[in-house]
Amino acid sequence: MIAEELTRFGIDSTRNTCTHPWAYAKEMLQRVSRTFALNIRVLPGVRLGRPILLAYLFCRMADTVEDSPHLPAQEKVRLLELFARIFSHTQFSWHDAAAAFVTALPSSWLQSEDDEEFLCAHCAWVIDLYFALPKKVQMPIEQCVREMCDGMGRFALRQESQAGQWLTIEDEADLDQYCYFVAGVVGNMLCDLFYAQSPFINNARHQRMRQLAVSFGLGLQLVNIIKDAMEDSVRNVCFIPMEWLREEGFMHPAELFSAQADEGARQRVMHKIISKAWRHLQDALDYTVLIPALEPRLRLFCQWPMLMAAETLTGAGNGTVLFKPDQKLKISRADVKRIIRQSSMWCWTNSWIKRRFAALSSTKTAQQ
Repeated sequence: MIAEELTRFGIDSTRNTCTHPWAYAKEMLQRVSRTFALNIRVLPGVRLGRPILLAYLFCRMADTVEDSPHLPAQEKVRLLELFARIFSHTQFSWHDAAAAFVTALPSSWLQSEDDEEFLCAHCAWVIDLYFALPKKVQMPIEQCVREMCDGMGRFALRQESQAGQWLTIEDEADLDQYCYFVAGVVGNMLCDLFYAQSPFINNARHQRMRQLAVSFGLGLQLVNIIKDAMEDSVRNVCFIPMEWLREEGFMHPAELFSAQADEGARQRVMHKIISKAWRHLQDALDYTVLIPALEPRLRLFCQWPMLMAAETLTGAGNGTVLFKPDQKLKISRADVKRIIRQSSMWCWTNSWIKRRFAALSSTKTAQQ
């Protein structure tokens, strides 16, 4: 059982207590996201590492509810509303709201062998840490969680209404809205946390960064959509706008993923979403160079996912590789290590990061 595995953190399953909550939070981060765990280690711990660690766990809890295949949509909406309500309370009044959320969860989650379900059912152990943070740090996290829960609830209802059919996105505005609720709100939160906790980011710089923060989040999410397109299609899900498919003669998303699909038409569809992702990653670059050089850890925290996304997108080429079921588009561990090594040496200089991004995006131009 997970509780037994975590006894070293002072977990007592009979009393539902945890005497080392920060150690527990770090362990759960490793269990639910190894990639983000790598990124978060570079942040200054108490100042930003801890708040962002908690924020990630809260977002993962909301995502766990929304993704559960066993919960009906109305129940997901209710649980997401209960979860979001926790964050509107004070340090002294949140316990009842958290208890209401946990009570409403499936009872099996309390002793679940699934790390994410277990995290949700024992959310109080990490929420207690959140309410010990300064108010200026709590506010961006609360805004993110509440917006995310609202958007995910809407998406859950929509998904259920399309049960038995493909889950689709209608047009680019629809795509942007979906990406905003799962990634754009996180971009805003991170930007506001940087401003709240960095003495080197003034109001003027924060405002310039805020104009790019959502686009940064959208860029990363679009790369995920692109690389997972074939995998999503197996679940009858397509996040590529139907408007773009119809323009190229695909009347149903299954036609895009068919082995008999017209290759030229398919490439033109993918060109639209790949080009859109590159535009957002350009904003991510512009955002990153706005972070003061005196905050190298914040720069690295942003540079790593941005460069990894750009290299992944370069690997996508014209999109043909994305439709080969025996291939999974991902950068290698060696590439990850190279990105970390090079950026750790040069993160303070804008010229290096711009040259590196230009080299990657020039590959895009050559492939068109």
